[in-house]
Amino acid sequence: MFQTPIPLPPRLRLLYALVLLPSLASAASTTAPAFDLERLSLNPTSSAALGTAAGGLREPGELRLSLAAHHERSPLTLYRDGERMDALVRSRTQVQLAGTYTVSKRFEVGAILPLMAHQDTHGFSDVGMTTPSSWGLGTPVLQGRLGLLDEASAPVSLAAELAVGLPVGNKDSLQGSGGWDVTPRVSAGRTVGPVVLGLEAGIRLRNRTAVGSNAVGSELPWAATVATTGHKLRGELGLRSAVPLTDSPVPVELLAGGRYALGSRMEVFALGGPGLGTAPGTPAFRVMAGLSVSALQAVQPVMRPRITEAPAPAPVVAVAPEPAPVEPPVAMVDVCAPNQSHSLEQCPDLDDDNDGVANAKDYCPVDPEDRDGFLDEDGCPEVDNDGDTVVDAVDNCPMVAGPTSNQGCPAKQKQWVVITQERLEIREKVYFATGQARVLPRSLPLLEQVAKVLINHPELKRILVEGHTDSRGRPETNRTLSQQRASAVVQHLEMRGVPAGRLMAAGRGPDVPVASNNTAAGRELNRRVEFHIEPEPASGQAARD
Repeated sequence: MFQTPIPLPPRLRLLYALVLLPSLASAASTTAPAFDLERLSLNPTSSAALGTAAGGLREPGELRLSLAAHHERSPLTLYRDGERMDALVRSRTQVQLAGTYTVSKRFEVGAILPLMAHQDTHGFSDVGMTTPSSWGLGTPVLQGRLGLLDEASAPVSLAAELAVGLPVGNKDSLQGSGGWDVTPRVSAGRTVGPVVLGLEAGIRLRNRTAVGSNAVGSELPWAATVATTGHKLRGELGLRSAVPLTDSPVPVELLAGGRYALGSRMEVFALGGPGLGTAPGTPAFRVMAGLSVSALQAVQPVMRPRITEAPAPAPVVAVAPEPAPVEPPVAMVDVCAPNQSHSLEQCPDLDDDNDGVANAKDYCPVDPEDRDGFLDEDGCPEVDNDGDTVVDAVDNCPMVAGPTSNQGCPAKQKQWVVITQERLEIREKVYFATGQARVLPRSLPLLEQVAKVLINHPELKRILVEGHTDSRGRPETNRTLSQQRASAVVQHLEMRGVPAGRLMAAGRGPDVPVASNNTAAGRELNRRVEFHIEPEPASGQAARD
């Protein structure tokens, strides 16, 4: 803040300029110092916390836009011998628009655009300076973040970031210095039980500007935060500060925030708290509140009509000509009558295996035809339609030959689904947006393949899709989320042609872990989707929930 080294009577405030700005002693009115007064910008990513990156990136292909109103009280105050005299900037209100796009699992880009809506200034003329403008464009920031470590496979999440403030901020409203503002920094985070611990530090490089008896310029900013990991409602508490590389007091702020999800793609948030110290840009308190929207930049699946199996052609049964009526012997028994023992030759018109092919034309009269659309007229079940040595029961592509290592499909069609006796094993995860039931684009090819396998295997009449979570958060909330995720997977399969009557969804929450929840790797394994092959219920038995 502005400070005066020599005590002066309050009524001589017009002489403050002689003490605060010696170089301006001969000037009647001088432009206020040109520097960016703002010390806090909205974190565009906000995956773990609103104010700190915590080493995390959002999911690949995700676009997030945020709009926030930002109000500060007394961010620039006049002091004399450590005693507060007056606020030169009594309040200011900004609108901040922030956006980020995650290009890949390791890289994302972002931008921040601040706009000054109102600034209440007072007393600049008393210290020999022109009054700053009350509105204008702030310093736009472009940034890129590179993910170095992921907590799922490392002790912490770690990211490196470069933020560049463009030299276009309005110098007349304390929103820019006319120079570049460059901040390289690193951030790290680790999940501990129900919270995420985050830390970031860097170096801010900008022009040195004299502000009274102090100077604003380069510094070493740092921040620490702790945030909860709930799915619907989350909170956070953070501490922000910096080590000045110029003659300036140390800025300190304590910020608390919360965010509430409005469905799977929208949330409202608020962040605020007091500032401590006399550094320019440290307000008595600040509050920020806004709305964010997430969207997936990927081609969404096309709604397709459900594919139903074509009815099998009616079997052609040769009917022997009626024999001339003959009086049966009185004691003769009809061996072809129901429940009578007979040989196949004795009853050529019957269908002993009930496959629609009469005994006389059935090459496998005691083994029913499988009716899979391949040589169904011979009455024999074909074990391997395409002759690739992968039996049809576990062949993902039963009508197209392929190697055993690729589940019987052509080598160029990589398979992630394996048919077993009890389930469809998947070699990839189904990924969802954090804390939401929205399937991410990276998992759409996997679900497309699951749907094709189910369509190719109509004998798998009932599939139970189970959703599972880790143990973080409230169990009931996790069960609800896992049910919603399982239902979302079912919906995707239906959109790809799997009849709804073959699919069921169940959310198990944290109740069936497959690994320890005490490690990040274990929690990653526990967050999963499973596809169970269910037996057909007996007549009258209720379907499984």
